[in-house]
Parts: sequence; C-alpha cells; structure tokens
Amino acid sequence: DAGSGATAGAVPPAAGAGDVPTDRDRNPENELEQEQFAVVLAGRPYHADQLVNHQLARHFTAAGIPVLTLDSVATLHDHDVSDSRFETYNPFHTRLISAAHAVAEDERLELVQIVSFGCGHDAITSDEVSRILAERSDKELLVLKLDEGEAVGPLSIRIKSFIETIRAKRAARSQNPYRAHAPAPAAAAAPKRGDSEPFPVKFTKADRKKRTILVPVLSEPFSYLASKVLERLGYNAKPLPIADERAIELGKRFVHNDICYPAQMNVGEALAYIERSEESPEELALGLAKNCIACRAAHYATLARRALDDAGYPEVPIITTGRDTKDMHPGFKLSPMFQLHMLWGLTMIDGLEHMRQTTRPYERAAGETDRAFQNALEDVTESTLRSWREGLRAFRRAVRAFNRIPVDRRERRPRVGIVGEILLNFHDASNGYVQRYLERNGMETIIPGMTDFFRKSPVALKDMARRRLSRNAFLSGMVSEVFDRAYEFVYRRVRTELEQFRFFERDHDMSDVIGAVSEHIDPSFTIGEGWLMPGEIIQMAKHGVESFVILNPFACMPNHITGRGMIKMLKREFPQIQVVSLDFDPDTALANIENRLQMLIINARELEQQRRARRDQEPVERPVTPQSPGGSRRSESTQPAPAPTRSPNIER
Repeated sequence: DAGSGATAGAVPPAAGAGDVPTDRDRNPENELEQEQFAVVLAGRPYHADQLVNHQLARHFTAAGIPVLTLDSVATLHDHDVSDSRFETYNPFHTRLISAAHAVAEDERLELVQIVSFGCGHDAITSDEVSRILAERSDKELLVLKLDEGEAVGPLSIRIKSFIETIRAKRAARSQNPYRAHAPAPAAAAAPKRGDSEPFPVKFTKADRKKRTILVPVLSEPFSYLASKVLERLGYNAKPLPIADERAIELGKRFVHNDICYPAQMNVGEALAYIERSEESPEELALGLAKNCIACRAAHYATLARRALDDAGYPEVPIITTGRDTKDMHPGFKLSPMFQLHMLWGLTMIDGLEHMRQTTRPYERAAGETDRAFQNALEDVTESTLRSWREGLRAFRRAVRAFNRIPVDRRERRPRVGIVGEILLNFHDASNGYVQRYLERNGMETIIPGMTDFFRKSPVALKDMARRRLSRNAFLSGMVSEVFDRAYEFVYRRVRTELEQFRFFERDHDMSDVIGAVSEHIDPSFTIGEGWLMPGEIIQMAKHGVESFVILNPFACMPNHITGRGMIKMLKREFPQIQVVSLDFDPDTALANIENRLQMLIINARELEQQRRARRDQEPVERPVTPQSPGGSRRSESTQPAPAPTRSPNIER
C-alpha cells in the first residue's frame, strides 16, 4: 500500500480469512520477496479516487502483488525526461515518463497505466511509455481504459491475463535474467539521461536539395500556398493529395485510435502517398504542424514517428512548423519571410473562399465557380511571392472574374454557418464534404476565414497583458500588439479590394469576436479553437444567420467545452437559432451525419420562410421627392421594389 486511494484496501495473501495482518505482512519489501515483482499503478490525480478507478488495486493485491503509485517510486526524480518524443506539458507527464525509465531499469517493477476514455493526451503518453519500456527493457505496458461503466468483469480478465503473462515471461527468463541495474545512490546525483535518441533520423542541411517535403493538408488551398512558399525559400516541397479511403485506413492502423481524427488523417495521407509513390523514402521528408502545446497539434511528430517506423519507413525524417525542441530538423528553419508570405496569401485565400461560398450555390453553369477559384488561387499565389502589391493586383483580377460568373440569385438561400476544429472545418475529406452536401440541398454556407484561427493568439495575449495575466505583461503586450497590427494591416488592404465584389458583405473582425464572447468565456482560454467558435457563432447570428453546424473530432475535450458546451448559452441569447454538433472519427457513419444534416436543412428552410414573412410584414418607408418647380409633390411609384440580392439583415 503506497498511501494512495488507488491502493487502499490492499491485503497481503499471507493473511487468512480470520487473520489480522501485522505490520510485517503489510511491508511491500516482504511481499516483493515472495512475488518477485510489484506493479506501479500510474494515473492522473483523480484516478486515485476508488470510485473513479473501480478499486483497481484489489485485482493485483488479491493475487499477492504489491501496488505502488508514481510518488512511491524511489528514483522518480532521478531521470532526465528531455529525451522523450512528446512535449511534457504538465507535471503529470514528467512524472509518468520518469516512472517509465525507472520501471525499465528496475527488474522488480512492472507498469500499468490508467487512462480516461477518449483522452487524446493519454493516447500520446501511453505510446511514449510503451516505446521507452520496449527500447530500454523487454517489458510491456498494460493500459487500462476506464469510464463510468461499473462492469468489472472485462477489467478483471485483462488484469489476470497480464499477471499470468508477466509470470510466464519471468519464469522463461530465469535462466537469462535482466541486465544488472545499479541501485540508486543514496546521495543526490545528476539526473540520468536516456541512451536512446527520440528522433534518430534528422533533416539536415544536405537534405534541402536531396529530399522533398510532403506538406500536409489543412485545406487544399493552404497546402498549395505553403508548398509554393517553401519552394520560394529554397526547399523542395509538394502538397499531399487529400485523403481517400486508403489514407483513412492507414491512419487508423498506425496511429493510436484514441488520438483525435485530424492526426490520424494527416499521418494517413502521408503513409498513403509514400506507399504509392515511385520516390524512395530516402528522397522524402514529412512536414507537420506544431502549435498549441496543450493540444494534439503539438504532438503530431510523436505520433508520426511511431507510425512511420511501424509502417516500414524509419528513414523518413520529420520537420515541424514550431520550435524544434527535439532536434528533429537542424537543417530546416522557417524564416519571418515564410510567415509574411503566408499571412498575405492566407488572407487573400480567405477572400477567395468568401467569393466562392457566395457564388457557387447560385451559378448557372456547374463548375464555373471552382474553375475561377483555382485560376485565381494560382495567380494570387505566384504574384504574392513576388510582392504583396502584385498579390493585391492579382486579387483584384480575381474579384472581377467572380463578378463575371453568371448566377441566378433572385432568391437568397437559407444560410448555414460552419465552425469547429480547424482541420475538420477546412479539410473536406475529413468532414465528409459537409459544405458541398449542404449546397446540393439548397443551402448557402458560411465558413469564417482561416486567418481568424492564427490571429486568435495575439489578440488573446494582448488582452491577457492588458489585465496583467501573463508573465512580462508589458513586453508580451508590445509583441502581441505588433503582430495584431500586422494582421489588421493585411486584412484591411485585402478587404478594400474585396468590397468591389458584387455580393460583398461585411464580415466580423477579431475585435468584434472577442468583445462579444468575453462575457461568456474568458479570452485567455485559447486551447484548441478556444473562444473562437462561440464568438463566430454570435457574430453570424447578429448578421441574420440562424443555422449552425459545429464540426469536432470525437472526444476533443477543449472544443467540446467551447463548442457543444456553449450551445445552451447561445440559444438563450439567440432563441431563434439551431445548432447541430457533429463528431467525427475514422468509423463515423456518414448516414447518421446525413440524417442530422437533413433535420437541420428542413428547419433552416422553415426559419428562412419565417424570416421572410417577418420582413414582408414590416412597413416600408418610401422617400418623397423634393417639391417640383410647379409646387406639386410627387410620391414614388407604388410598384413593389425588386427583390434584394442580399439579406437586409446583413450589415453592409
């Protein structure tokens, strides 16, 4: 008994039914002498509650196996965890990785990890703990996934199987014991660093010309732009094809199934490309995003390294967009020029997407809008790489091209706002092509620009500095102000050109969003999409949009708080709106998604009819012309005005 709720009630097997255990019976060292090994039961702090852990320790103690907690491992703080593959975000991660090193080095210990159902961070940590145990010993990790279910039968079977497996392995190893491990010194010593390299294959300077960087799909226009910018900076790069069934299958096979869907999607796309490509793996490198350390987006490289190794491509190095804390790519570094090109390019792509969304549902010739979009994307990208002024001129040409597309917009369709996790929002294959499905069923969709996601951080940091919630508030506020002003400058220059679009409607900016949402959720909460989802819904609802779809990966905890968790608040403030929250993973039944979307479509049509009825009932004030020279006053014609081409509720 290590003094934790997870081990409370442990009774040594030597005590009979009527015996009272003595202090000697309770001594873990005496038990260890009899059973040869003990179990370290690792879990989050709340897993110590016996109601939460379903009295897990009793399954081991009933078999005579002592149970220890993380804090009872004597050498817990003697290990350097900087050689782990994933970013240790909080003290629990650090203690867990250190315990894995300790268990791997101590022949008397085995490791069991308690994880919560659907916890993405637990998926990453269990992968890393398994790797450490496998590389530093021949031990295996037992992962026990717990939820509120009280059926302990399956849990008992898994634990008994684990115990018997360990005993069999130890018996077989009796003639070939573990290598000797030096006991921990009594005096304090320097932390021990692992002897394994977490990312042994690195992207070096020589690889700039030798390897092609595979750019993952956030959206197809984003990947195209990023590839061209990287080529401009001297790298070989190409965008990955958007996922098909094979990519989804490979992602599910080689990526931990408890991690969120976007990670499986991006890694699966890379594996599918390498599998089909005529290029050798020695000629390729995998590019991945790295941002938001509290989210899976900071741990793509951890997941991808294991997937590449397991799939048979250990020679493929990985590069990331974030700070390289693991020495993965000493030959790759993004310069401020990359960020500047991406800022201008993404802002213009947001404008192109706005024109496509408001034109495609009404086009007379199917496919004409998409052709105009693709031509404009290539023109804007190539021009922006030369200079931002040339990029603006190319964007101006794009506006004229969209204005020339023949449309039938006599009657405005019901509008549906789409918000959610960034990849599911913009990656069509990941969400089952929700946007096109809604358009085929008579809707017009509104997806806020991708730039909002990246601008969210400096806006939030600036607000935190103002309230002195951040370290070095003055300096943090100044830096955030510079970044935010850069976003604002680019946004306003692009919007000035976009105002010439015939269906232009003023969209919200970030000051509108953070001002509207701050009374419901603190702007400092930026994990995942943070306050951006409810803030964008509020802004669109103020502009007359009454139907919304929230797209999230299954069990995405941060976005469930600010997405699904904010629906009741949103409906209290805007009683007329409807909000449908959809969760996606590799096994999502698209038939169920379609059924829920059909209900939304039916309601959206009814809401639009009600809105038009209210508009028709409003009295129309007709202006009077100035008095004519003859002294008579003439009123305007009583003929009804032509139907507006845009909703009168939209602020122009």
